[in-house]
Amino acid sequence: MGNSAKVASSVMYVSELERSVTFYRDLFKCAVTLRSAEAALLLTAEGFQLYIIERGKQAERYPNGLGHHLLMWATDSAEGLEGLKRALQGTGSYVDTHTSGGVTFLEGRDPDGLRVLIAHPDPAQHPRSIFDSHMFA
Repeated sequence: MGNSAKVASSVMYVSELERSVTFYRDLFKCAVTLRSAEAALLLTAEGFQLYIIERGKQAERYPNGLGHHLLMWATDSAEGLEGLKRALQGTGSYVDTHTSGGVTFLEGRDPDGLRVLIAHPDPAQHPRSIFDSHMFA
């Protein structure tokens, strides 16, 4: 039997912990499972862990360098995508919606201006057949 693993967590550095926790908790219905003065662990309904760590407003950004570029989320229903769009619009975080390769992508910004990309249908429902050019922006 070979080694196997699945993606379970992501770590995100933010300028202000509380506003980022509120944004991700409310938008994606995450539970805050651990909390300290400078970090929080959010858990999605599917069990994915998002560690959010405060680095302060003066922290450097590396928007075009190596490493993770953005977190991509997915929803399994058009209604779910529309609800997320309304939520982003309600926070003034909505940017754009476009379709590519049979997948609709909803784009927003988190409180630090970092890209949030949400796709429908999810990869289990519609495997990806092309790269969306917006991912490379």
